[in-house]
Amino acid sequence: MVIGQKRHSCIKNRLTFGVFVFIIILLYNPPVIRTETPNLEVQKGIEYIKLRLYDKAADTFKSVLSRNPNDINVLYQLANLYKLQDDLDLAIKTSETILTIKQAENKTANSRLYGFTHLLLSEIYCKQSKLDIAEQHAIAAVQSCPKVADTHYRLGYIYTHQAKFDKALSAFRKTLLLKSEFPEVYEWLGLIALMQNKPQDAVLHYKTAIKKKPYIQSAYYNLAKAYRLLGDMKSASEQLKQFQLMKSYYDKRYAIEGVLKENPLDAPLRLKLAELHLAHKHINAAIGTYKALIMLNPEFVQGYDKLGRLYMDINQPQRAIPLFNKVLVLDLNAVEAHVRLGWIYSMQRKYDKAESHLQNAIKKMPKLTLAYHGLAEIYTKRGQIQKAIEIYKKITKIDANDKDAWTALRKLERNK
Repeated sequence: MVIGQKRHSCIKNRLTFGVFVFIIILLYNPPVIRTETPNLEVQKGIEYIKLRLYDKAADTFKSVLSRNPNDINVLYQLANLYKLQDDLDLAIKTSETILTIKQAENKTANSRLYGFTHLLLSEIYCKQSKLDIAEQHAIAAVQSCPKVADTHYRLGYIYTHQAKFDKALSAFRKTLLLKSEFPEVYEWLGLIALMQNKPQDAVLHYKTAIKKKPYIQSAYYNLAKAYRLLGDMKSASEQLKQFQLMKSYYDKRYAIEGVLKENPLDAPLRLKLAELHLAHKHINAAIGTYKALIMLNPEFVQGYDKLGRLYMDINQPQRAIPLFNKVLVLDLNAVEAHVRLGWIYSMQRKYDKAESHLQNAIKKMPKLTLAYHGLAEIYTKRGQIQKAIEIYKKITKIDANDKDAWTALRKLERNK
């Protein structure tokens, strides 16, 4: 018995650094699990959680519960919110209220929600290092929601910390069968491989984790450790440099978020936070930051513009359209929004709308050759060759050194 305890203690100590870093990352990238279809007010509260506007979310959920104290869906959202705010006692109390309501009313229709409640309790007890209790709730969560990847993942997480590696690997395999895009699983698979002295396997797992989620700082640190075990000191050094870069990213992020917590309406600082996320390829965090910015500062033009540009960059132009339209409502002199809308509508073959926006851009800035190029391309696609030729001639008069315009003009005149 003593030997077993020493072995567990040793493994636990060796896991400490990677686990500590990884848990911090989870805390600052909180998942929001949807349960039953919520009403608009509850949906608003969920959106507040996504945007990390926790006080607004709490007010919203409490308002709903004041009218219906036994609304288990809202109670779940509130318990999850308490967990994200690290108020674990309240989170446990609220979660247990849900399970009590289930027993009292003999409810069976919401097994999925009760599964999520057990999952939530399991996560909380993991935070409190009460792994035996956490395991019981995780097993109950799997029984209620066998097709939800997060329930199997939680079991794998617990088994890893209990040094039950065979059980952990089995749970993680089930997780990936349900959700192949689960970077954290590959982190733990890498850690298990290190514990089992399989550094080559660890390298593969950590590389996969980084590929799927390039801003996980602990993955770089542990990948460096795996390379050291393989004797590849050059690669280990490179990964440590990446780890330091990511550590710097999180340090800056936490510092900015701390200031924003005290002054949530600081729009320039929130812009800075979004740019920090983008610099480290944390796209979802950047999107969430921009959304929070415009929700809190609905007249801040730059927020809509930045988010619209980001959607264009990640090839989601349809989401950019209402944002650029909002820019035009708030800023009558906006030119670039017209150009971007012209480009989007042109790609969608909505040429009338595209032409209208480009013409508006030209009215505001008569020498904007970019808008003329867009118009010429539209006329070319429509088969209106003479109109396209006239536009290219205008471009060459505005800028005699525009090689693209001269090339397109000569080509069209030859074809004509």
